[in-house]
Amino acid sequence: MLKKSTTWAVLIYGLILISLGYLGFHLHGSYISLYSGVGSGIFLIISSILMRASIQLGSYLALTISLLLTVTFSIRYTVAGKGVPAILAVLSACMFLFLLSQTTKWKR
Repeated sequence: MLKKSTTWAVLIYGLILISLGYLGFHLHGSYISLYSGVGSGIFLIISSILMRASIQLGSYLALTISLLLTVTFSIRYTVAGKGVPAILAVLSACMFLFLLSQTTKWKR
């Protein structure tokens, strides 16, 4: 079973992505930011709820989404060279590594 702090971290991460997607739409009129931010945020909130209910699928879903976001934002930073995708890539990579460390069972 995962710690409660892990489920809260995924929930907060999902809310951050929703708010940043809305912010990207509000400031620049980017519908892709709105759809991807809200969509990935909702999936992360659902995965947080599943993790809270001790369903293993929730942690795998959160791992997959954070990995996909890390790759996506890394590619966007490489192409555009702007700072926001770089920050989001680092945030997503940190969340992926945190979730990976919490969900896997390390052997000594």
